[in-house]
Amino acid sequence: MKGILNRPDHFFIAIIVALSVYVFLFMYFQISSYKEIVYIEPFEKYSRIEEPEEIELSKDQIEVPPSNLNGELINVVRDNNDIRKKSDKNWSQDQASGNPEQTAKDFEKQLFKEAGGEKEREKIKQEAEEQKKKITASANNKATSSAQASKANQYAGNVMVDFSLKGRTAYENNNWFIRNPGYTCGYGSAGTVVVLISVDNTGKVISTSIDESRCENATTCMRDQALKYAGMSKFNSGSSKQDGYIRYRFVAQ
Repeated sequence: MKGILNRPDHFFIAIIVALSVYVFLFMYFQISSYKEIVYIEPFEKYSRIEEPEEIELSKDQIEVPPSNLNGELINVVRDNNDIRKKSDKNWSQDQASGNPEQTAKDFEKQLFKEAGGEKEREKIKQEAEEQKKKITASANNKATSSAQASKANQYAGNVMVDFSLKGRTAYENNNWFIRNPGYTCGYGSAGTVVVLISVDNTGKVISTSIDESRCENATTCMRDQALKYAGMSKFNSGSSKQDGYIRYRFVAQ
């Protein structure tokens, strides 16, 4: 050891040899620990977003809600007891207006009933006569207008609302009073709901219930809306309470 220290050239050679051995061993172990080469792909390869190709669907790949209807369904109300001929072209929703005199008489009866009978008969009779004139004039005007607007035929195709109440028609023979909830339940609501109704002698719907056996694909919304709209319907007066039905067909949005 003293000999090496006494000769500086040997000392530096020893240091160089030691460092060389250390570097050699370090490189050897580093290289031997990585047996696989990992290729890092350039960032630019993913810097562009490729737009997906559009997929074209055929008709048989599109899911359509099941239905027992054939042909186009239109927003029309039809009385199933309408005896007019059916047509796809020359048709109207409403029939000609009914008897205006009967409408006035029914109104008079209702006034007496609400007043409690004979107690104020003379006063009510005078008011009723004035109202009868107004109702008769209004009904006659509507009858003329309805007769001009109505056609000899009814619609022959599929409708969104149809009803049956034997011997009764919609109020003033205007099917607008049988309203249509068919667009009120939104996406995916396609089906049929049948509501059983009871109507009193004034034409007011007094009870409603779902006929489950005649419903198709009915959701909670469709049932609720059908009951709501059936309760708002109004019919012409009759001699007594009467039962029937209203069928609603809902359209998916």
